Amino acid sequence: MSLNHCIKQVSEYDPDKYLALMTCDSQLKKIMFPIYALNIEISRIPWITSDRLIAEMRLQWWLDLLSSFEGGEAVVDHPIAHALKGHLVNNKIGIRLLKETVRARIWDINSNHHQNELDLWNYIEYTSSNLLKSCLGSDVSITSYGRGVGMAFYLLAVPKLLELGRNPLPDLSNDALYNLAKKATAEIDCARNNTLDRRTVAGFRLGWMAPIVLRKIMKKPQLVLSGELQSSEFRKKIRLLRLTFLNSY
Repeated sequence: MSLNHCIKQVSEYDPDKYLALMTCDSQLKKIMFPIYALNIEISRIPWITSDRLIAEMRLQWWLDLLSSFEGGEAVVDHPIAHALKGHLVNNKIGIRLLKETVRARIWDINSNHHQNELDLWNYIEYTSSNLLKSCLGSDVSITSYGRGVGMAFYLLAVPKLLELGRNPLPDLSNDALYNLAKKATAEIDCARNNTLDRRTVAGFRLGWMAPIVLRKIMKKPQLVLSGELQSSEFRKKIRLLRLTFLNSY
């Protein structure tokens, strides 16, 4: 039941990732769905309360939950906690990575922009690469792919973040947007230069639309602010089906 809860959460709040994760084998689903359900929970916190203190307390609750896995303590009665238990109990690396992800979400509580591009890339790594590494391992190709895909997803969200009064980027000029997309593409290409096992390839499919998004930005950076980067549902599903058939990403 706890795994089904996680699958439902991802399906409801991040349908693209849901479709991608459904192409994984059953063992990988048991790892990835709970971790991405956790990510949904912590990423929603800043948007469901306007009280900074309450938001920070809720993030602290998840930090405390992750800490409880370190010593094999009793797990709180929460479906995501139960689903995470099998993969995270005494998994010090995975716990550390996910704690960094939770802490990075403190930025979402504030309206301040990232101080510089390095600060932005650190945020992307903590909120994207760390999730993948906690699922698949800490290989450098996983870090690179997470950074590239994470930046693509983040640039997709820029119009919504601006609408909500956030300052998501240190520089909104077309040149800056082009350069971010170019660097993100280079990160994905870096991962592609490595031989990956079948399990990692399946996990990487959650970023199946990232290369297309980044190519669009490099061609027309202004599409970031106009919110015209999304592809049709038909095109996305056809691409995912093809990549799954080819065991690619």
